[in-house]
Amino acid sequence: MNYILSFWGLLVDRLDFWEIWRSVLGRSDFVNEISHFVNEVNMAGFEIPLKAVARIFASKTGKNPTELTRRFIEKTMSQLTPKPCVIDFLRSIKGDGKVAILSNTPCRCFIELFLSKWSVEADLVITSDIILRRKPSRAVFKYALRRLGTEPHEVIYIGDSEEDLGAMGVGLFTIIVGSYGGHVNFPSLCELQNWLIENLGKN
Repeated sequence: MNYILSFWGLLVDRLDFWEIWRSVLGRSDFVNEISHFVNEVNMAGFEIPLKAVARIFASKTGKNPTELTRRFIEKTMSQLTPKPCVIDFLRSIKGDGKVAILSNTPCRCFIELFLSKWSVEADLVITSDIILRRKPSRAVFKYALRRLGTEPHEVIYIGDSEEDLGAMGVGLFTIIVGSYGGHVNFPSLCELQNWLIENLGKN
């Protein structure tokens, strides 16, 4: 069996990116204005990458956008916390088939750094800052299937929120963790891992 996984909220705790920007910039007077604009674009199904946001803030502050990006990534990674059982879970499904991470995120770097820091692997990482489209668009899930080289019936999709329910629209068996929805749902990855062992013989 192959797996496509979400990232924020499923593998690690969600973070307030705008609060991190306020910390990086040391001010909040125009963060609300920029956040409103970016959130409106996100709600329309599109992504504004981190470097583009950093350039906007640099134009407002006169600071170096590369330095702002670096500081934002450092602060974000310092707060990034894996969910319970996540490392064991990722290692348990690796080798059973292909594993992809599909994430709405302003920077692919967060996932790459997470995988490196905790010495876990994924066969494929697809992020909205690269493809510039966001879940729950069906096009995003179809793109992930093409890149993975699989058909819907060969994949289990695992997410944690409403944006992940778009997977059902392209025929993916969908599991929701920590919330309701999908074909089945579980309180945490710990319970899901036990269920996979019992039902798919995955250990």
